Amino acid sequence: MRTPVLAIAALFVLMGASTGSGQRTPQCLHDEPETSANRTRRERAVEWAHQINAAQAKMFGPRGGRNSYVPLDRLFNLPQAPEGFKLQFHVEQDTYAFSIKDTRDPCLYAVFSDQSGDVYEATPAALKPRMKLLSQR
Repeated sequence: MRTPVLAIAALFVLMGASTGSGQRTPQCLHDEPETSANRTRRERAVEWAHQINAAQAKMFGPRGGRNSYVPLDRLFNLPQAPEGFKLQFHVEQDTYAFSIKDTRDPCLYAVFSDQSGDVYEATPAALKPRMKLLSQR
């Protein structure tokens, strides 16, 4: 009588272990297949980055005519952040940098730029250990 009970108990343990370790990776919002709504949100974030750069260039003037870039709240005619995106903006006298991160994307998609005017799109690199223990040669 004990054999069937042990077999059933072992089966439940194995089923529980396989469901816990077989977790699926989350679906990135901006990979294939990207929905049209997410594509539109992503394109708006990229366009917003270009608009921020253009507004800074207008304020800074040609060849750095002014002596400093300005905080975001001093730029004119900029729309609001696209839905679901969050801006982080840093400015110093002759430099600025910003990121626009999609708060809805499990893969952490972001748009970023600086005073160069170049706009980049990316997701974080995979985390890799940067140190090895001496015993792991």
